[in-house]
Parts: sequence; structure tokens; C-alpha cells
Amino acid sequence: MQKKLMAVAVAGAIAAPGIALAQTSTVQVGGVLTAFYYFTKPNNPGTAKKGDIMESSEPEIFIRGEEQLGGGLSAWFQCTSSADGFISGNAAITESGWCARNSGVGFKGGFGNVWWGNWDVAQKMVTNRARGWFGGTNAFTGGVANLLMAGSASGAVNPTTTNASATTLSTTSVGGAAPVTVIVPGATTTTSNNPASFFRRQANAWHYHSPVFSGFQVMADITATNETTGISEASALKPRMWSLAAHYDNGPLYLGAAYEKHKDYNATNASTGATGYTGGDDHNWILAAGYTFAGVAKVTGLYSDTKYEVGNGTGQDVKVKGWWLFLDWAIAGPHSVKAQYGQVNDIKGTSTRTIGAIRAPGAATCAIGLGSTGTCGTETGAKQYSIYYDYAFSKRTEVFAGITKVDNDTNAIFSLGKVAPTAGASQTHYGMGVRHRF
Repeated sequence: MQKKLMAVAVAGAIAAPGIALAQTSTVQVGGVLTAFYYFTKPNNPGTAKKGDIMESSEPEIFIRGEEQLGGGLSAWFQCTSSADGFISGNAAITESGWCARNSGVGFKGGFGNVWWGNWDVAQKMVTNRARGWFGGTNAFTGGVANLLMAGSASGAVNPTTTNASATTLSTTSVGGAAPVTVIVPGATTTTSNNPASFFRRQANAWHYHSPVFSGFQVMADITATNETTGISEASALKPRMWSLAAHYDNGPLYLGAAYEKHKDYNATNASTGATGYTGGDDHNWILAAGYTFAGVAKVTGLYSDTKYEVGNGTGQDVKVKGWWLFLDWAIAGPHSVKAQYGQVNDIKGTSTRTIGAIRAPGAATCAIGLGSTGTCGTETGAKQYSIYYDYAFSKRTEVFAGITKVDNDTNAIFSLGKVAPTAGASQTHYGMGVRHRF
């Protein structure tokens, strides 16, 4: 809940026979600052030591305004900017820029709300409602998006994917045998931040939220294809993203469902040097349900089902399924307990390419004896446990302390987002934080 710091009302009347026109506009300034101080036990001595970390988590300052145009129609804007520099210093300030978080311009009225800009998409909004107090990807209170949705993409655009020219290799005739011609696909280059992520703040997109009907609302997003200007006309690739969700929030009950599709996002290329990307669709489904018991204990569950089409002409895919539980229990007065538990099931599919921390079932880099002859056929999932105590000084200021841990299966490589994991190892963070809304 942000506090309104400034409101400007402007009213005018135009003298005309029998006509009076009044317009009112408002401007708000606010934001939120969250800081963590915690100890890390990465259990990966080859990459990182144990230590203590101080950092911010998505701090932001927003300016938003709305003008009533009459007849129930309003025009509005929002510019939300990062404030990471308040902990991290000048480097974070220069990297973030103005309006890098949820920002856009649009119109709202009886038809709902439609706008274009850089904003959290429908799938992410249902995920956010399910996780509630918890972070999506931060290293201390997050995790659900890291493990289930291939991390976060903030201010993301569609990938610009290009293929280099194919190379033709021919053999000479030997012993009267006909020569053999082999065409080797060209290397694929993808430029984008986190094309595998299904937890996105998407730039260059249209967004629509319907009115709320007795607690029910639908949301939809679709990107423009700005990135096609970097793809040749001869290419069949045309990256685009769609996100659609519906949820019901009425009294103690919350229900939500969402679907998101990425066309030609080439999720596996960035870290594998994949060749000859031919395009493909990546999909994510989520279901969420929550209930608040006696007005004090809210329990929410989230189920996620993701499929990546590798798109190298072989029909390979990667399938990721898992679920999460969140507890927000207001014990008494300012005291509350927050807890989460989640797990990723063994990764399925036929791919030999790992997508970020999602271990490819056919990757030949896992312990021999698991799966089929050294491939990552089993033991590729993980579990996360977290518990926190929270003290609210007011509706705007709170402090909290707790611990979170990720346990990888033997062949899994999920992490809490700070350092690279060791297959099969755990990672633990414990410490404290403060959050202030203004």
C-alpha cells in the first residue's frame, strides 16, 4: 500500500450555451524500499565462499497520474524506476534507468483498462497473487520463479534470433562411390534477456485488464514484433509472446489460472551454442488457489507446467512440472509467520540441451547409473524450504528474519540465485530484512 504524497486537482469550466466541461487530474508519488542482510552457504567451494551479503530487492519509486476525460473514461500514465542505488551505489543507479519497471500509458473506463508499455504480464500477476508476501526470484525470500519458471525477465523484449548461412560439405568420389553432400546448419544467435523465463515484465506490449465482476477478472498481453527488424525476410522466425489469465478474488477465497506462449524464443541457444534453430513454441500453464482461515492464516498453492520446444529440427523438448505452498499466518498483533515449501519434479522430455538450471533429460553429463547410461534421466528435481518471522511496526514498515534452503536431487543444478550450484548440493541463506512503503 503506497502512500499518496502529492495530489493535484485541476477543474475548469468552459462557458458555452448549456455546456459545462470539468476535468480533474491527479498525480501520485510513492514507492517501496526493501533491504536484506543475510549469510550465504553456497556449498560450492570451487565457485564461492561462505559469507555475508547486503543487497536490495526490487526497490522502486513511481510517479503515476490520471485525468478524468468524462463519461467514465480516464487517461493515465505510470513511470516506475529502480532505486537499487540506495544499497548498491552508483553502479546500480547507472544500470537501471527511468521507467525500467512497470510503466505505461493507457485508458480505462467501463470496458476495463487497456495500455501499452513495459509491465508484468498476466501469468506473472497470477503468480504474484499466489506468492503474496514472498519474493519471486530474490535470493532471500524468493525461489518459486527461479525453480519453476526459469527465473525472471525484467523489462524483457522478444528475442532477435538470426541464423548464419549453412555450410555445405562434400566428399569426393572414392572407388566409384557417389560423392556425399552434407549441409551443416549455421550457428544461431539470440539477443534477449532470459528468453526461457516465464516470469516476465514484458516491454513493447499491449496489456488489457477487464473490469472486476463480483471478484472475477481476466487479463491479457501480447507483444509487438519490434525485433523482426533484425531478422531477414527469408527467415521463418517471428518471435512474439502471448499471456492470458483469469482469477477470482472474493472474501477468503482466491482462484487463478494462466497460460503463456512464447513463439520462436529459442530458449536453449544462449548457453549451448545451438545450431540451426528452426523455431518452436514454449508454453507455461499455472493454477493457483488460496484460502484465508478465520481471517488470520492464508494458505496458497501454485502448480506450474512448462514445455520448451528445442527447435533444432529433431523434435526434442523439455518438460518442467512442480508445485509450491505458501503460508502467511498473522499470529497476534504485529507478529506473523511466513513459510513456503515447493518442489520441482524430475525433468522430462527428449532434449540433450540444458536450459539454465533445468537439466536436460538426455544430457550426457550426469552420474552414470542414473537414467540411461549416464544421462540425466532421473534425480533432476529439487525442493525449497523457507520460514520467516515478521514484525510489522505499521502498515508501511516491517522487519523480518528467517532461513531458506534449496536441496537439489543428485543431478539437479538449481540455486538461490547468487552463485552457481554444484549438482546435488544444497544452498542456504539466513538473515534479516526490512521493507518500507511510502
